[in-house]
Amino acid sequence: MKTCNQTKSASCSVAGSIRLNLGTSSGTRYATRAIPVRKNGAITVVLGLVLGTTWLALGQYDPSTQFSPVVNPNSVWTYGFETVPLGSPFNLLTAPVPIASVPGPAIDSWQSPPLGNFLGVFHNGTPLNQIVTTSGTEVSQFDPGMLALNAGPNDEYAMVQFSAPVNGIYTFQGTFEGIDTAGTVSTVYLLKNNAVVAAGNVLGFGPSSDVPLSSGPFLLNAGDTLTYAVGGLTANSMTALIGAQVAAVPEPSPYALLGFALVPLALRRGLARKREGAEA
Repeated sequence: MKTCNQTKSASCSVAGSIRLNLGTSSGTRYATRAIPVRKNGAITVVLGLVLGTTWLALGQYDPSTQFSPVVNPNSVWTYGFETVPLGSPFNLLTAPVPIASVPGPAIDSWQSPPLGNFLGVFHNGTPLNQIVTTSGTEVSQFDPGMLALNAGPNDEYAMVQFSAPVNGIYTFQGTFEGIDTAGTVSTVYLLKNNAVVAAGNVLGFGPSSDVPLSSGPFLLNAGDTLTYAVGGLTANSMTALIGAQVAAVPEPSPYALLGFALVPLALRRGLARKREGAEA
């Protein structure tokens, strides 16, 4: 067997030695073979790329499809409210209450008992359009699967809050739409860690009232929050949250960082071997 000192053309590496099972009929015997440096470099690049893909899976979070009518907090989602000014302490909506609707069955909601259905987070989990009466006289139209927020009688802000499950980079977005049939009047917000990062005003009913908002990317620690909020008049502030989504790319694992670090080392080694070959 040639050694690394016998010839340049062999381009051997002791570090690249492997044991081969030759599988003879008389028993198992092994041979040690050196892998050429140029192949070591290729293997290192491949190893780096493989390890470099070991990121935690991309996260997609949707407050409508992931709505829970029975649990609050619900995994990464919490339904709550704040009093004025915005940025005050966050309070849970503690009562899961079915709301009568036409044609039925009832839609779901989270409310604060002292405030009734003037304030809350509402969700139509039925496959039908539903007409819902809240706040005594407010009539709203809920499409199938629609999530909506209604402000309270004392200027409380209704909120749907996301809590980051892991450290990572997050963005969030959503379109706020008036669904009070007499015309919604509300102010809508996106908040990061209870500080406003985007805001708008919803006026009217249906798609013509749409206010799309988005913000990020943000580097969040586990437990940091992104929040959708609605404030406004008690009588007609029912506002749907359409196409809302939090998207997350968590931080890479230590193995991924190691993999990426190996790639440039392998490339430099390969270039050095090419220069040596050209000089020979």
